[in-house]
Amino acid sequence: MNRHVLLLALLCGCSVLGCRVPESAEAPVETQPAIDVLAEARAALEAADIQTLRWGLTPFFAADRLEERYAPIIEHVSGRLGVPIELLVGDDYKDLEDRMVQGLIDVGVLGPYAYVRAHKRAPGLEVFASHVAHGSLTYGAYIITREGSDLENLEGVRNQSFGYVDRRSTSGWLFPAARMLQEAIDPITGVDPRFLGSHDAVVDAIFAGEVVAGATYDGGLAEARARDTPASGLRVLAKCERIPYDAYVVRDGMPASVSLALGQLLAEISTRTQEGRAILANISRVNGFVPVDDSHYDTVRKVEAEVVAALSKADAAP
Repeated sequence: MNRHVLLLALLCGCSVLGCRVPESAEAPVETQPAIDVLAEARAALEAADIQTLRWGLTPFFAADRLEERYAPIIEHVSGRLGVPIELLVGDDYKDLEDRMVQGLIDVGVLGPYAYVRAHKRAPGLEVFASHVAHGSLTYGAYIITREGSDLENLEGVRNQSFGYVDRRSTSGWLFPAARMLQEAIDPITGVDPRFLGSHDAVVDAIFAGEVVAGATYDGGLAEARARDTPASGLRVLAKCERIPYDAYVVRDGMPASVSLALGQLLAEISTRTQEGRAILANISRVNGFVPVDDSHYDTVRKVEAEVVAALSKADAAP
């Protein structure tokens, strides 16, 4: 199967799933047999004396849960490429961004805002894929509170304790901050902000009464249910603009043949096949992967510009 056929399969799959195909996925690409793509990537890695690929993950959740989710994907890519892959989870969002920018990680799965920030610092970073989940290339961010709280709407969070994830989180900071600004609520000085480090921590803090409200993404509610958290007791106060899914990125200086091969190997994984369903079993929301380019994240840049313009530089993006 060549790359053109793989791309057509992805586009057909997206049509069936009802997702919007990014312009970068619609662009014509050269036809090249898969066996040639993999051979060129292996040769390029050998020529660069890269014996192991370091694949980094942003700590959206606890490290052990992330490793369980991504291990089957890594095993598939490593087996097909014929190169060992070391799976690493960043200490926090900044840690992974820094390591990606410094070239200490070869491949990274970055949240949309973390990618935009990293690409600004290191323009040589190349995004080669994103994933499709629930038939969509975008996901939702929410401002939530516990069922039974006194909050009736977004205005009620003013001057209240509020849980964010991280200043580099798209759904746990940037887009909720923009949504608050639409209601004339300063997301820093208009609430009592707590940056808790992960989506799990935000949900847990809401239930523990440590914060009155917080920001998370749509999958955070499903993850809470999987952890036996009474997520049905969470109430949505406001929805944010939809966000493109995570960026799969190679560091600056990685041979182009390697990113091409990685994108092709991810494209092989889809819930349309029995093997793909097995690989993605631990990430029940993901249907497969599509090629994207840097322009796929322009929406995030637009929202970042709005937030930075409204807040002081120190408050917007420390």
